[in-house]
Amino acid sequence: MPLDRPEGLRVGIVRQDFAGRPGPEAEEAADRAAALLSGAGAAVSEAIPPASFAEAWAVQPTLQNFAARAALAWEYDHGRDLLAPNVRAALDAASSIGAAEYDEARRVANRARREAKDLFASFDAVLAYPASGAAPGGLASTGDPRFTRLWSLLGTPCVNVPSVTEAGGLPVGVQVAAPFGQDALALAAGHLLERALGR
Repeated sequence: MPLDRPEGLRVGIVRQDFAGRPGPEAEEAADRAAALLSGAGAAVSEAIPPASFAEAWAVQPTLQNFAARAALAWEYDHGRDLLAPNVRAALDAASSIGAAEYDEARRVANRARREAKDLFASFDAVLAYPASGAAPGGLASTGDPRFTRLWSLLGTPCVNVPSVTEAGGLPVGVQVAAPFGQDALALAAGHLLERALGR
């Protein structure tokens, strides 16, 4: 697939219904991106994710919190009360995750990674929501991560491309994901989307 033009690029749209509905501005941004890529010559269609994606999405917090508890064990043991409340709560919850639960979550994640290869056999890249809406104002939060959890767990390279700007002046993005190890393809597809958006 040529990386410098959209003709021949096979693009799937993954809605991740298991993560809940995004805001209307996120849906509008994804639909606009898909229409522009299609108009530029890419073959764009809805992609139906395998059932393992929903299962992996559900166990991602188990894996993340278990890893965080291990990584921050010293801080937790020696200065738990100094940790930010949300970090402390996550590490408290992680303390109850046993080896069997963790191992099962890893098996679920590995199954989803294998089946991601099947999805990407039909698509060069996929469009997904990076967030439920516009970027949050201020520095207190990076926003709701529920739409990026799966892709982080799968280890696929992703590029977030601002698509539209909401009334408050903050961008609404579209996430472009490519197969594992295909970082250049993710960047190229993201660049093609930027060009289609007129940037």
